Amino acid sequence: MTYADENRYPPSDTGWPPPHGRPGPYGHGTPGYATYGQAPWNEPYAYETHRPAADLAALRSAYRLLRRISTLTALGSFVVYVVLSCYAPALMGARIAGELSLGMALGVLQLVVTFAAVFWYGRSAQRSVDPLARAVREQAVPAGGHRGTAR
Repeated sequence: MTYADENRYPPSDTGWPPPHGRPGPYGHGTPGYATYGQAPWNEPYAYETHRPAADLAALRSAYRLLRRISTLTALGSFVVYVVLSCYAPALMGARIAGELSLGMALGVLQLVVTFAAVFWYGRSAQRSVDPLARAVREQAVPAGGHRGTAR
């Protein structure tokens, strides 16, 4: 059985900085640090995460609201069309003008509603979600710097 404190493999130099500014691998053998997974005893509050968590929560709720409204609009109109097609075929077959039936008109209206929902989603995302995402990104990555090598 392998325990969490066992080091079966020697630490390798990956080129990454040690986690949390600790000089050694996992903090072993470093004075002032407790066992792995615990905060150092001489550094009571190393991180302040209240503000970024609030920004991320605002971003999540704005994105969630945007998704729900767009999805329910498109799916709701489609469900109404399907229910009318199944339970009121005489109504859907009623002629509106010439050869145009109510079912055909509602089918074309489905395309209009879907495109309107996509257009509204994109426009609302630019106005409400994108500025929040930009603010979170600017807080996560320092100005002029890049986190990691991936772009």
